[in-house]
Amino acid sequence: MKEFGLVACCQGEHMSKLERSVNAVDGPVAEELVGEVWPSAEPGEDPVLYGYAVLEPRDPVEVRSLQTFHLTYTVGRYGLDDTGSIRVVFRAMGDGQALQSSDPKSPNYVTARSSSGIPLAVEYRHRGVSARPRWKSLTVTVNGGYLKEGDVITIVFGDTSGGSPGMRLQTMADGGFEFKVLADVCAVGLFVPIPDTPTVSIVPGPPVVWKAVLPSLRRPGEHFRFGLKAEDKWGNPTDRAIGSFIFQTNIAVDGLPGTFEYPLGKKAIVFDDLSVAEPGVLRLQVRDTTSAIVAESHPLVIREGSFAGYWGDMHGQSGESIGITTSRQYFDFARNKAFLDATGHQANDFQINNAFWAYLNELSAEYNDEGTFVTLPGYEWSGNTAVGGDRNVYFRSEGRQIRRSSHALLTDRSDLDTDASDANRLFEVLQEEDCVVYAHVGGRYAD
Repeated sequence: MKEFGLVACCQGEHMSKLERSVNAVDGPVAEELVGEVWPSAEPGEDPVLYGYAVLEPRDPVEVRSLQTFHLTYTVGRYGLDDTGSIRVVFRAMGDGQALQSSDPKSPNYVTARSSSGIPLAVEYRHRGVSARPRWKSLTVTVNGGYLKEGDVITIVFGDTSGGSPGMRLQTMADGGFEFKVLADVCAVGLFVPIPDTPTVSIVPGPPVVWKAVLPSLRRPGEHFRFGLKAEDKWGNPTDRAIGSFIFQTNIAVDGLPGTFEYPLGKKAIVFDDLSVAEPGVLRLQVRDTTSAIVAESHPLVIREGSFAGYWGDMHGQSGESIGITTSRQYFDFARNKAFLDATGHQANDFQINNAFWAYLNELSAEYNDEGTFVTLPGYEWSGNTAVGGDRNVYFRSEGRQIRRSSHALLTDRSDLDTDASDANRLFEVLQEEDCVVYAHVGGRYAD
């Protein structure tokens, strides 16, 4: 795998934690790679002095299930002043039901209480309070009094004591769903993150459908892949499936076994290096041991021609910017769960810090497999509509200079001179690059 400077960007005491994060397909997103900013002024030098938070339970929970979580915040050395607050922020992307504190019988009811009996006010906002990428926020404010070191605030998400069924979770699996806690201990209106963000793993549900996936067009003798997976009712590949299967095809497929034992614990299986010798239309059926059809592929056309046909999903983001889950999981899903032939990652440029840009390039090089799976390193140039609007940028190779529209969410200002602040300037600086740029559909409309 090529190296593009991730280690150099991220040296120091956090390196071992960062390495664990970036090498895991599932799990929390590495904080060092997230494009977000916090106040430059804060009460002290050590965030530990602002308190700490613990989340219970921490066991994996199923997508779209109803749950109850207790988040306990213990006040730190500075205390928590009258009108001071703690704020729990969540990522913008996610279809979990909105939190609320007004109807104790409805889903997602939230309560908060202090160990000292000081009254607290609870407010949920979907947007407009917390900065990108954590737009959703629950703020708990001291309302007449103060809290001292060691006092505890307990927030119950999905409090069932008044008849609520619990907190309704999102439909998307996420190995590191975060309850990120910020504190405004001196009641100045600036919220600073406290260390060690609590997370919970949201896992797929039981299987309800099997999917057999082939490409659409190949030439005689050309290798292709066949993907088999089980999905839950929300479309998540699930590792809770098992089965004994027979593969039946209408024309011979070199390299495909006649039977297969699908193992528990796998979210998908890929059969590589398959081929069909003669022109035709391949159809594949997956049958169980009773000969019932479990899944049937779409047709794969085998014919002579200058080009084969390929499927790709070239635009998406992950939790390092405005999406969810890790960028490694993004690439892994594209290749090994969606069975695509090509993909690209398109984070908003003003959220791509230098460590993340280096890591994206490393991932692109790692997952690129000539003749099997193509990755194009790139980003979304995210200028406002007034200066050109969103553009997708794809480079032919890794290691190129990123030309951002701005540094809106980046604290490192050392490379401001590399920005292209409008579309005309972008085209000028990319003139000699081996790249493709086109107008992005959605977001900031391109002119």
